[in-house]
Amino acid sequence: MELKCLASFDLGVVPHMLRSSNVTLKDREAILFLYSAGIAVDPGEELFQFKGIQPVHMALFELDGRKIWDKQLPDGVLPGPWFVPVVAFDMDEDGQDEIYFVNNTGAPFSFLHRKLERLDALTGETTCVWKWPDTTFHERMSLSYRFYIVAGYAHGKPVLVTAQGTYSNMYLQGWNNDMEKRWAIEIPASAPGPRASHVTPVIDINEDGVDELFWGERLLSLDDGHEVINYAPDFNGHSDGIIPYQDYETGKWYVFTCREDEGPKDQKRVYSFKSNGEVAWAQIDYGHMHDAWGANVLDGHKKIFMTMRNRFVPDDSGFNHVEDGIFYFDALTGEPVDFKLPCRGTDVIPLDLDGDGYHEFLVTAGAMAGSILNRFGEVIATLPTGELYNVRMGKILSVPGEQMMLIAKESTKVEIYGDTEACDGAIMQKRYATGYLTFMQKLMASGYNSFGSHVACGV
Repeated sequence: MELKCLASFDLGVVPHMLRSSNVTLKDREAILFLYSAGIAVDPGEELFQFKGIQPVHMALFELDGRKIWDKQLPDGVLPGPWFVPVVAFDMDEDGQDEIYFVNNTGAPFSFLHRKLERLDALTGETTCVWKWPDTTFHERMSLSYRFYIVAGYAHGKPVLVTAQGTYSNMYLQGWNNDMEKRWAIEIPASAPGPRASHVTPVIDINEDGVDELFWGERLLSLDDGHEVINYAPDFNGHSDGIIPYQDYETGKWYVFTCREDEGPKDQKRVYSFKSNGEVAWAQIDYGHMHDAWGANVLDGHKKIFMTMRNRFVPDDSGFNHVEDGIFYFDALTGEPVDFKLPCRGTDVIPLDLDGDGYHEFLVTAGAMAGSILNRFGEVIATLPTGELYNVRMGKILSVPGEQMMLIAKESTKVEIYGDTEACDGAIMQKRYATGYLTFMQKLMASGYNSFGSHVACGV
């Protein structure tokens, strides 16, 4: 393995909130950044704080690091993924993405001045604005400002999805390429079934020519918004993670989920479903399951899942998530796996750097931060960054292997590292054959998709 910095982008400030996505221009690829020198704020009543808030910026870079444009967003745009989701998507089918985001030209908590805004990706200029739905106006603060933008295809035609709400009343709207409303649905708090998740995978899992949006443990059709399947009609809670994945030998699809909210006493906390809705396996009897990833580490490229249970402990500025157990399971059988790493499973992010079908692990925190581990937990490389922040992972560039987009602590430069000796083998080619993993790189600046992009790009 020969790790090298493949691209570098200087933001000019040390960002403490940072999101990114791939952008397709007509003749080339570019990288979009949404960032702020201040903290990222959450609308949760126990989490929101004014101290450290700074303006939000958006900038587009060439792959060689040259800045194409940048702009500072209005003061009413609060720096945080739920206040300002961003998606790069070619709605008008001219071969070039537009950039869609939630702007706010009024006071920080305004609904009157909140807009869905579209930018010309090449120039950064505004080409149109639409009123952002005020569906959650009467909710309490934590529920009012959880906004999403998602995208996908229905029978080959692009569909943009705007959404509001996570834990209670949920509202989603689909839009045609002329931005005429295609559909709108409401899932009231009183409706049976699961709430939304913090990640939003989009994939045609039933292969009917229409993408499905994984809205928590229910799948919604991008064609008309109807519920294609509800994996947990008797669970009225919220899942922190939702990860579609595939059995490479049979081609069958599964859906992994870990639940934040408690359900009925006879329900488990971690589930894997077959794509038709049947339970494949279930584990863990109690607790808030807060983090998860999937990785090919067993012989024969077999996948395991890690999930972490935590508990909330109040502190001076809100509360901390305190680990209360880390668990590993065989992805196909659900049997516990005795998997060992030299650090916590929540401090690593899996990605296939060399393309051989087995995942390596980037250590992002602790004494080993910057280390690259193989599937046996052995250090095989070390980055020069030390303590770092993971911006996103996956096939960010059109080169063999997967790459990691990182920024070192207190640095202004975002860097993409990859293995220059990588070669995409059969398993890697299968993983990318659906186009799902590549497409999800455009949704990494919306929701928590970027919080370890393995979460939304499990496959």
